[in-house]
Amino acid sequence: MKKKKTLLKKIDGLLRQARVPVFLHHFGPKTYTTWQHCKAWLLKENLRCSWQQFIDDYAGYFLEKIPERSTLIKFSQRLPIWLKALLVKLSAGCQPAEFGAMDSTGLSRSCASNYYLKRIDQDEPVKRCLKLSMYTSKRRILSFRLRAKWRGDTKDVPYLIRHAPILAITTCLDKGYDADWVHREFRDRGRCSVIPARKGCKRGKYRKEMRDFFDYSQYWERNCAEYNNSSLKRRFGSFVRSVSFCAQHSEVAARIILHNLRALLSGLFHRSPDQRKI
Repeated sequence: MKKKKTLLKKIDGLLRQARVPVFLHHFGPKTYTTWQHCKAWLLKENLRCSWQQFIDDYAGYFLEKIPERSTLIKFSQRLPIWLKALLVKLSAGCQPAEFGAMDSTGLSRSCASNYYLKRIDQDEPVKRCLKLSMYTSKRRILSFRLRAKWRGDTKDVPYLIRHAPILAITTCLDKGYDADWVHREFRDRGRCSVIPARKGCKRGKYRKEMRDFFDYSQYWERNCAEYNNSSLKRRFGSFVRSVSFCAQHSEVAARIILHNLRALLSGLFHRSPDQRKI
C-alpha cells in the first residue's frame, strides 16, 4: 500500500503542476471535476482492468466520489490531445540527456486467444495493429505519436521533436529513418543524429558522412528505445482494450505517463538520502 500511496501522490502532483482546469468545458451541469476524472483514468490503466472492474473493486480505495462507468468512458474519448501531451511532457521531466533514440512498435487492437485464432485458421489477430512511435532517453519517454494506419517512420520525426520537452545531444535512429532531411532537422536545432546509411547510399551530405564516418560506439546507445518498448509492453501488455481510436490514444497516453512516473519513483528509491536532496 505504501507504493500505491506514493504513486497516488505523484499523480496529484502531476495534475497540480499541469494546472489541469476544474472543468474542460462550460456546457451543461457538472458533478465531477476534471481532476477526479483524470485520477480515475490513470489509476484504471495502472491496475490494468476494465472500467467496470475498476469501479466495483478499486475505486473506493482511491476516490471519495465515484463517477458512473459511462461518464468515465466518454471522458477518456473526449480528453483533449493538448492535455495528454502536457502530462507526458511533465512526467518526462526537463533533465538534460546526452543520448536519445527514436523507434516505432505495434500494438494489437484485440487480445484474441490462441484458440480463437486457431479456430478461424489465422496466425494473427483480425484487426491491423496500431503504430506507436516514441522518442526516448534512458528510462523515460519524452514524446509519442499513435497512428491508426502504418506510415513511414520518417514522417513522425518532426512531430516527436516538436512535442519533446528536451532534445538529447545525440539521437540514435535505425535505418528506417535514413533520410538527409531527418539529419537536417536535428542539425538546425544544434543537435546530432546517428543513422546508419542504407546500402548503395549516393546522395545527401549528412548521409555520406554517416556512410564514411559511422560511429558504432554511439549507435549502441539506441538500446534505450528497445528497453522502453519492452518495458511498456511487459508492464501493460502489447494490446489495447479500447474500441475507438480516441479512447485508444488516451489509453496509450496513460501508459506512457505511468511509465515515466514509475521510472522517476524507482530512481528516487534507489538513491541514497544525500542524493535525493540534490
